[in-house]
Amino acid sequence: MLAEDLAHFAVQQSSKLGFEYSEARVQRDIFVSLSLNSGIPDVPLKGEFYGIGIRAIYKGAMGFSSTNLLTKESIMNVLQNLKRTLESITATKENERVKMSEEDALTANWSVDERTRFEDVNLDWFLKKTRELDDVAKKEEKIKQRLIRLSGSLQLKYFVNSEGTMVRARIPRYLLTAFITAYDSSDIAQRFIEIGGSGGPEVLDRLKAYEKFNEEIKTITKIVGKRKSIKEGTYDVVVGPEVAGIMAHESIGHPFEADRVRGREGAQGGESYLRDVKSGKIGSVEANISDDPTIPFSYGYFLFDEEGVKARKKELVKGGSVNELLHNRETAGEMGIKSNASARASNYSVEPIIRMSNTFVEPGDWTFEEIVKEVKDGLYINSFMEWNIDDRRLNQRYVGFEAYRISNSEISEPVKGIIIETTTLNLWSKLYARSRDLEFSAATCGKGDPEQGVPVWTGGPYLLFKGLNLKVR
Repeated sequence: MLAEDLAHFAVQQSSKLGFEYSEARVQRDIFVSLSLNSGIPDVPLKGEFYGIGIRAIYKGAMGFSSTNLLTKESIMNVLQNLKRTLESITATKENERVKMSEEDALTANWSVDERTRFEDVNLDWFLKKTRELDDVAKKEEKIKQRLIRLSGSLQLKYFVNSEGTMVRARIPRYLLTAFITAYDSSDIAQRFIEIGGSGGPEVLDRLKAYEKFNEEIKTITKIVGKRKSIKEGTYDVVVGPEVAGIMAHESIGHPFEADRVRGREGAQGGESYLRDVKSGKIGSVEANISDDPTIPFSYGYFLFDEEGVKARKKELVKGGSVNELLHNRETAGEMGIKSNASARASNYSVEPIIRMSNTFVEPGDWTFEEIVKEVKDGLYINSFMEWNIDDRRLNQRYVGFEAYRISNSEISEPVKGIIIETTTLNLWSKLYARSRDLEFSAATCGKGDPEQGVPVWTGGPYLLFKGLNLKVR
């Protein structure tokens, strides 16, 4: 159970202290994980974060504070300290005052379906599953190192604000990660695998996590020692859903965060190239990228954000043009629009900030086979091993992991060291076709100071880019 009465107490007392607006979020995060390092179990990890976060506006200035001492005395101390802090930075001009978007007050209770409750899953299950996965990997002679981890978490939240909104939530999540190293001759292949979603432990079956792990092991052993080098140059390039997803996340999702566009993130995580895009055009008509927290069983799933706003799909880019940004109530209020429910916080001790959820390239009308036949001489990059992007999310590079030459419209020998190095605007302007497929990968997205890591999905279909300049290493 959560101390919901203390959340109401915090809001009531903030009103008496003269705050114009206040909200309180009691949150408990419980987590457990177990790892096998080349078959040897590491010490299991179990932990919990439990406390209350309070955000409020006083004379036009907004502040946030938190405590893990769940008593009325502690909460009063938090409120009084917060008021003293905000008194010293009170907005003196009308345009400096925080403007929250007007949202309907609501009451909601939501949870993720789970056939087996988090509380009923013990460490024996984690150990059994990791051993089964390790048994698959260790059979392959080329695989020299295996680090496999299964994690589970449960997030319980209660939110209330001074406008009358109240939201309860229960979100269990499970995640399979693995770091695999394979070696053959002079070729070393290292692969990081991440598969996860929201729900009971059965969500990993729903996502075919164990089958995907087996496929990854087969792929690693198939290509290591057989990959050829190619020359740098301009190629038509087909990328798989994993690569499409990281491209969407890094070059569209982050720069479309309205706080980054407006400069708040400048000293922490950078700014956005969108500040210099006056036309709103950033790609070809095939560039269609969305963010949707309401996808069932997704790793970034939620139905109400950390400001009590009902979640919905956001169509960030439509037909190559900017359609909407990711907003919380503050940035939406500044622009005179409604929030699109993009406020998230990793735990009670940090403020809710604008975050992605499940960011992806929308599927198109082509089949994968039709896309490959469109390429006479090019490359197919199915997965990546690393990526880099600048703090304005403009200049970027993606290094391929599983990659193949396409010759005479057929996928041929595996290749290595392939690097897509380009700008965001050039990348999306080269997008020519999208397949009908839509696949996702789990990830933990970082942002903020102190940094917050939140669960997300990245994904998309198979994409064809015409005329990309590639480098090799």
